[in-house]
Amino acid sequence: MKIKSLLTALAMLGIAQTASASSPATSPDQLPDSVYLMAYFTSPAQHLFYAWSTDGLHWQQANGGKPVFTAFDDKIWMRDPYLNSVTRNGVTTYHLVHTWGWDNPAIFHWQSNDLIHWTAANGDTTTESGKIYVMDGKDNRPEAPNAWAPEFTYVPLDDLFYIYWSSRVNDRQLHYVTSTRDWATFSTPRPLFDPGFTAIDLTVVREGNTFHGFYKDERNGKKTILHATTTSLDPDIDSFSGTAPVLPADYNIEVEGPTVFKTIGGNGYIGYFDKFNGDAGLSFMRCSSLEIGDWQLIPDDDTANVPDVKHGSVIIIPREALIPLL
Repeated sequence: MKIKSLLTALAMLGIAQTASASSPATSPDQLPDSVYLMAYFTSPAQHLFYAWSTDGLHWQQANGGKPVFTAFDDKIWMRDPYLNSVTRNGVTTYHLVHTWGWDNPAIFHWQSNDLIHWTAANGDTTTESGKIYVMDGKDNRPEAPNAWAPEFTYVPLDDLFYIYWSSRVNDRQLHYVTSTRDWATFSTPRPLFDPGFTAIDLTVVREGNTFHGFYKDERNGKKTILHATTTSLDPDIDSFSGTAPVLPADYNIEVEGPTVFKTIGGNGYIGYFDKFNGDAGLSFMRCSSLEIGDWQLIPDDDTANVPDVKHGSVIIIPREALIPLL
């Protein structure tokens, strides 16, 4: 992926390459020091796509709107991509996990130093090398037909990656967790969060000593975003609890796939959710503190989505990391 000279010229002339005229056109040399990068998939092409933004609300396609990674197989359904960076021993690595289609008992993991070239944890570049079987019933692992929307949180004090997802067990979906230090060996998956009803799409943000979880209430007639908290992602220490609604009581659109990210500069948080019925794109919200939970919806007219965007995640990256992706 290289910057197209034509796109750069157009941007320098002030011609926006966005989904909305309200998004500012910005040439690479005018970018701020830090920008937001969204990893997402689409219904037409379930692969990894990137979008970028300077304010977290107005988004532009990267790589000319083409997929940036296909898990080395165009037929793999890369759903719900979760991307984050982790710095260990002075080295920053980007890690990507994602769902494998609809009904598979494995998830995928990849890592990269530049957001362009991806490998499995062992350095291999084959589809099979990225699979992590978490719910296949083998080697003391639980058995379930699916493993949806995996995400991870790195806890420096433990030097552990906690990886969590939802699986259908008995009569409902609940969230499981496994941990690893090297993405090669994993603890036996255990239940992480069961609010007593079907729940999916857990995303976790740490604020101080509290892990805040945002998830989808999957019950018929609900389909909204709820909030839970815990002091540890180790089920032996603490468990998530909470069913507090995030959206206003009169918000009647069915949603899923919550994402929450800190703003550049650290003054509060931005969140979004996927209006999945009819692939209606994302809607955004913001708050000053996860503890306070003072979420305010942002009117859709004040934001700009890229075409066909679904679910995904957002991180903050330096300008120098974005430029090769454009």
